[in-house]
Amino acid sequence: MQLSNTWKATVGLMIGAILCLPAQAAAEKKIIMRYSHSSAAMVEEPHHTAALDFKKYVEEKTKGRVEVQIYPASQLGGEERAFQDVQQGVIQIASLASNNAAVFAPSLYVIDLPYLFRTNQEGWAILDKYWDELNAKTIKESGNRIIGWLDLGYRHVCNSKRPIRTIEDLKGLKIRVPNNPVMINTFRAWGCEPTPLAWDETFNALQQKVVDGQENSYVVFASNKFEEVQKYMTELRYKLQIIVMVVNDTWLKKQPADIQQAILEGGRLATKHNREMIMAMEARLKPAMKKAGVEILDKPEDENVWEEKAMALWPDLYPKIGNLDLLDKMMADMHRKRP
Repeated sequence: MQLSNTWKATVGLMIGAILCLPAQAAAEKKIIMRYSHSSAAMVEEPHHTAALDFKKYVEEKTKGRVEVQIYPASQLGGEERAFQDVQQGVIQIASLASNNAAVFAPSLYVIDLPYLFRTNQEGWAILDKYWDELNAKTIKESGNRIIGWLDLGYRHVCNSKRPIRTIEDLKGLKIRVPNNPVMINTFRAWGCEPTPLAWDETFNALQQKVVDGQENSYVVFASNKFEEVQKYMTELRYKLQIIVMVVNDTWLKKQPADIQQAILEGGRLATKHNREMIMAMEARLKPAMKKAGVEILDKPEDENVWEEKAMALWPDLYPKIGNLDLLDKMMADMHRKRP
């Protein structure tokens, strides 16, 4: 029996549709972004809140074509591991301390220099102005692109043994620092024993007296309940605690143009909300921490000594940073000159 031309056409269309299904399914396949960070999944924890802001914006902007899966509290490994996993495509996005990212992108050591930024607002302005220039260096060195700059506040020195009023009070204390040469050498210059430890090991090390103290912002101190293991804090304000949100640049450029745009916009939005949040939180955390029994001292009585010793180390770090043109431009914008 011969088929009619109409029936043949219908069958042909059906076969063609079936053959096209795999291609259509592939085109419509949801993009999964695994997002790793080291902070607790707590209400009003700014690091985690930034991840939630990013997730909400990107998923809504792409109408569900992108799903952002957040893995907080170092569930997928520590911060350095997360940066490497983004490089290797194991995960798609991570946020981590700039000092940990600098291990893989040495140009970022420029923003780890102690006493670089005098205020939060000054730091934000410089980072925003030189975002593209810093990104060009970071991508060249590591393959990862910075899509957001988060702020967790100024790092202060904390310990369980004694109040630190002068640099002499720091001597002999074992202070946990990240595995970062800038911070290790800074605390060594101040006369204490810097002990590099991974972030996820820090609370237990403080609890077990393996180290006497650590240095972090009000936000990080409070969200990690360090008042349980730390009695004293001195407002050192030697370093703005900057968190970078990174994606693999090659992976990003392989995504559809509107997806790329949503991801970049999501990072910018998270940055904006984070800055608003951090200022409000610091204003109320200080009295709350005092109420919890933490003795908080103002800046050291001999702050100029701390600053002089720390900034004297800047030239030692210049070889790691490489080309210093960007640092010179940043310093000129702040009406200062590098040592």
